[in-house]
Amino acid sequence: MTVLFSPSYGRRLGPVCAALLALALTGCSEGPDAGGPASPAASEAVPTGAASTAPAPTGTPGADTGPAAPESPAPSGNDVAPYDDTATRDAAAAFGSTQQLTDSLEGTVDGPRPATTGERPVRAAPGTPVQVFTLTLTNTGSAPVDAVPWSFPVAVAGDEPAVPVYDESLGVRMETFPTIAPGESASLEVAYSAAHDADLAVRVFDNTTPDHYVEFTD
Repeated sequence: MTVLFSPSYGRRLGPVCAALLALALTGCSEGPDAGGPASPAASEAVPTGAASTAPAPTGTPGADTGPAAPESPAPSGNDVAPYDDTATRDAAAAFGSTQQLTDSLEGTVDGPRPATTGERPVRAAPGTPVQVFTLTLTNTGSAPVDAVPWSFPVAVAGDEPAVPVYDESLGVRMETFPTIAPGESASLEVAYSAAHDADLAVRVFDNTTPDHYVEFTD
């Protein structure tokens, strides 16, 4: 039989192995299961389930929860209609007649012309019945007039506004009046979603002061 270690070498390893074994047994006996003192981290741990039983935080009644969402500003153009009781009708005129709008600007509304939207209308589905009008402004003064604010007439049926529609196939484009030179005129095609037999009234006004208007009707 071959001896792997000499007796003297085995005797030298014996005390080392015994020391390692004693150290291992000492560590096991001082663990949590042996009744030894728990570590500070363990004693301060949150009990299992404490988070689920804690009451949910609630806000204080009346407390400020942040700034309120700002109110949406009134849209411009055809969506701002002086059709409520706070607006003042300065004058009324029949379709096809001329009415003085300001000291240097007069207007005429021709129509309605019943039509149906084509394949690519804006703010209406294809095939929607509409009424088309022509608004003409004439500069009767001696200085040019910036007529852009007059580009957004509103049509109403009773007190309910009709939705404006744009359709290239009907010649109703998303455009505005230009600056009109003295003695010159400019026209704008406008259309509204409405049944062909609906009685629409067209209100023409300066969009910067929409609380006054001139109304054109049958």
